[in-house]
Amino acid sequence: MKSKQEIYADLTDNNLLKIMSKLFENLVIQNPKQISRNRMDRVSLYPYYAGFSPSFVDSLLTSTKLSQDAKIVDPWNGSGTTTTSATRLGYCTQGYDLNPVMVIAAKACMLNAREKTSLWPIAVDIMTKASKEKLITINDEDPLCTWIVPDSAIVLRKIEKAIQALLVDSQNYQPLIVRGNFNSLSDIAAFFYTALFRCIRELVTDFIPSNPTWIKKPKLLSSRVKPSKKVIVDKFGEEVQKMIQAIDNNLPNNQSIIGKALVEVASSESLPIPDKSVDFILSSPPYCTRIDYAVATLPELALLGYKLDSDFKHLRRKLIGTSTVPSTFTEPLLSWGKTCNYFLQQLVDHESKASRTYYYKNHVQYFDAIHRSFLELNRILKSSGVCILVVQDSHYKDLHNDLPQIFIEMALNNGFRLERRVDFNLGRTMADINPRSNKYNKRRGLTESVLCLSNN
Repeated sequence: MKSKQEIYADLTDNNLLKIMSKLFENLVIQNPKQISRNRMDRVSLYPYYAGFSPSFVDSLLTSTKLSQDAKIVDPWNGSGTTTTSATRLGYCTQGYDLNPVMVIAAKACMLNAREKTSLWPIAVDIMTKASKEKLITINDEDPLCTWIVPDSAIVLRKIEKAIQALLVDSQNYQPLIVRGNFNSLSDIAAFFYTALFRCIRELVTDFIPSNPTWIKKPKLLSSRVKPSKKVIVDKFGEEVQKMIQAIDNNLPNNQSIIGKALVEVASSESLPIPDKSVDFILSSPPYCTRIDYAVATLPELALLGYKLDSDFKHLRRKLIGTSTVPSTFTEPLLSWGKTCNYFLQQLVDHESKASRTYYYKNHVQYFDAIHRSFLELNRILKSSGVCILVVQDSHYKDLHNDLPQIFIEMALNNGFRLERRVDFNLGRTMADINPRSNKYNKRRGLTESVLCLSNN
């Protein structure tokens, strides 16, 4: 016979389950897919293939009825849609990403609309300082010179030096990777760095193939671009103007950023967050489609001072979804779930070349990182917390990689409970760009799933 305390605990648990069930039923879940826009807004200051739409985040968070002191976290923050929308709605939010380019872009999105009138005068000052800057000597060892001739790269470095002199350090110019202060970079400094990111991406557009998440390197030094000083400065000013116009396009009634936000470099496998302190997690983990998120931002990383033969390789290997493989790796665990282990066995048995070697290792590396991330999400989320993940399935050759189901099983094996799942059919995806995938096009028809989880 149960004691009074046990009966009371059961009743309390049942009431909590009913409350949680009602919460998930009432969530408004729109299609998370980014909708093409005719104009920029602050969340598109830095285009990002893997991002979800602001309307998806807005409608979802509004329907949660969270208290204003709730803490919202995005462990794969990307270009910052979650942090921007949540902060605009008045919440305390934290966003993390291992790629400093994405952290800077997300910080730029957080810039308060009240700063808008100051931005162009600062831009003019930056361009004036850059034009008066003493000669900077660089050579082909500068990572920017991978795509841009040294004389043109000097102009870009002068603009960066002027940004630092005004907004980072008036005395000492250093590449940001050397300075090591990505987390302390102000929103306004991040805004102008992002404008310079956009400028560089425009200058190297000839090296961006049909897959926008990849960038080529010229085989010959003579193939590098040679924009003039005027072209570069004008392009920087043009990008600043576009961003100024966009900075409050998605804020009704000139509403400004009103919540508090922290955007930092950190791994989803080791978040600088206390145990059981987060109310709500909203994110889209990296796709399992061999999109190389480091290569996708290679020119921007070059601006930050990442040497392509060392710093860049180190970052690339740390990112989930990387196309590189480790020399040693873990064996699949039962806690990854039946679907995951069955898919990995199919990989081993597949007739395609390198399936049981490179591709098997690549997928095991991905699932291992996701599994360790689930352990971390369980650690930081409150017992009554909510975790919502946007997950997209994929294919390897003719094998279906049912990532939503794999995530569900991993979640269930690591302290979560599935409360709701909403699926959206996808049209053309990045995988369809690869002409070598035509052989398997008959199996196309992918799904993006919104998984709603609670913490047991």
